[in-house]
Amino acid sequence: MAELIEWADIIDGALYSDPQSAVEMKAPAMKLTMVIESNQDPQFIPALIPLLAYKSLAEIVAEPRVAERIPALTERHLQSIDILRERAQCKDGTIFFDITDHELEGYSKFVPYYLHPNCVYSVGLSKSSFRTKVSVGSNPWSKVEPMENLAKICERYGGGGHARVGAVSFPPGKLEEARRAAQEIVAELRASHQKHS
Repeated sequence: MAELIEWADIIDGALYSDPQSAVEMKAPAMKLTMVIESNQDPQFIPALIPLLAYKSLAEIVAEPRVAERIPALTERHLQSIDILRERAQCKDGTIFFDITDHELEGYSKFVPYYLHPNCVYSVGLSKSSFRTKVSVGSNPWSKVEPMENLAKICERYGGGGHARVGAVSFPPGKLEEARRAAQEIVAELRASHQKHS
């Protein structure tokens, strides 16, 4: 159980030692997390729980019902990194990307910092069937301490979160409103970074 508890703590608290361990999906725990987060089968998790009590994470990801899901999810994850590499721009300490023309709900929020490790904040615009989302975060590995409370910024647009990460959800038909909010948040964070650096 020690391995399971250690990884549960790391994943739940986003306590990865570096962007590579959060993004590259090398550890069995990360592969299993990817499978769990994408799961749509109501029978899958109840079947997984007994395995967690008696098997190592490496043994679990080798189980056929888990292993068969990993290649497609890994491919999707790698595609999301490529899309973000193309879209994410880092300027004045803040990354911005708009991926509303892709179905990337559930992309790893750590990828922007993996691609731009010197940036402090990220603002991403994404879309799914039920919402348009502005995600706002701060780089957990940044050498510069974030100065802005991201929850307070998001609350002004009807969203929320906490000091280091927040989001605002808009109805699917409100893309331009979401885009305007994202651009205003990016401008505010870039101005703050310039002022404090």
